Amino acid sequence: MDRACGIARNAGFGVTEISAEAIIDAARKRTGLEDWGSDAFLEPMARAIEEIGRARFTDLGRVIIRQALVTALSNRLKVEEYFRRHPDAAEVAIERPVFILGFPRTGTTLLQNLLTLEEGTRSLKFWELQSPVPVSANRAEDRRIRIARTERTLRAAYLMAPEMREVHEIRAETSEECWPLFANAFSVLNWDIGSGLRGYGDWLLRQSMVEAYRYYKRQLQMIAHFRPTGRFILKCPEHLWFVDALLEVFPDACLVWTHRDPFDVIASYCSLISLNRRVLYGRIDPVEIGAHITDRFATGVRRAMAVRRAQQHDQIYDVDFRALVKDQAGMVHHIRRAFDLPDGPGADARIQAWLENGRRDKRGAHVYDPQRYGLVPEQVYPAFSDYIDRFGVPLANR
Repeated sequence: MDRACGIARNAGFGVTEISAEAIIDAARKRTGLEDWGSDAFLEPMARAIEEIGRARFTDLGRVIIRQALVTALSNRLKVEEYFRRHPDAAEVAIERPVFILGFPRTGTTLLQNLLTLEEGTRSLKFWELQSPVPVSANRAEDRRIRIARTERTLRAAYLMAPEMREVHEIRAETSEECWPLFANAFSVLNWDIGSGLRGYGDWLLRQSMVEAYRYYKRQLQMIAHFRPTGRFILKCPEHLWFVDALLEVFPDACLVWTHRDPFDVIASYCSLISLNRRVLYGRIDPVEIGAHITDRFATGVRRAMAVRRAQQHDQIYDVDFRALVKDQAGMVHHIRRAFDLPDGPGADARIQAWLENGRRDKRGAHVYDPQRYGLVPEQVYPAFSDYIDRFGVPLANR
């Protein structure tokens, strides 16, 4: 596949051309639209493109990255068109959204699924994140079209990295991390952590993310306007790095912070993102990935802890991973009571039914080797010492 992309590049088809002009032109041609609203995205887009120019992507990697950039700007153009047609969408209230902001592999997916079993709550499905703007006024038809588009994207992704199904299978209708909405603002840490654009990530961490969170909220308003809903239950580890901006834009937000041994978290996550990076780069340096993720995750908890010291205690609910695994239903009830979420009759039966279905669908255990990524507890734990002490995080590898 990489060879085919190289042939197309040499033939002058422009499939690997990545410049601001090329991305803007491609998005305009794809959508037939011109208005992208605020130009706040231009600098982060330029920074991302600058870093992409330094990265050693394969031709296939460049095609994938270019497609991601064109899709992000196309989404932005379509978002603004939606608000032009439906100006009242800007008045939709996003009240007391729940943000699950723990690191990956800490039970965030489990919690999001269980918390959204009751009427009056909702998550964001992968098809909504990949294609956030409605394509038809008929909701059933719109849903069908967007799911079909997303399934085509997933088939291509699993063709390139079939191991992803074993590590973290995504389907069009599964609830997923909401970082793709930040990609539409070109301010998304996943491009650093997941795709290795470290210089871009360094730059992003020095910026205010308030404007990006405002645009994120604008997209939530659009989604809720088209498909009226109850309270959002959202999850994404990226929120940890930017809790200050999150709370400025969503001052009534309810935060659920999941905690787990950071050594286990980092080792598992390195295994996951290595699959993505191998597709983009062809060859990877596992030890560099381990050091990168350790540094970024340690920065994330430091930033979140600094903001937390100034916040109301009842706005954040801490979840110990081992306690969650021991009693999923009990933890869900505690969180629902803490944040006034629906918890109606029959809730336990619905939770148990979901858990049983999950056990039947569960694939084999995710196997990974921490040493492959240069990870040893004696080096990882000191980077998280304040975090471990503050939250009494149990350590399984000491």
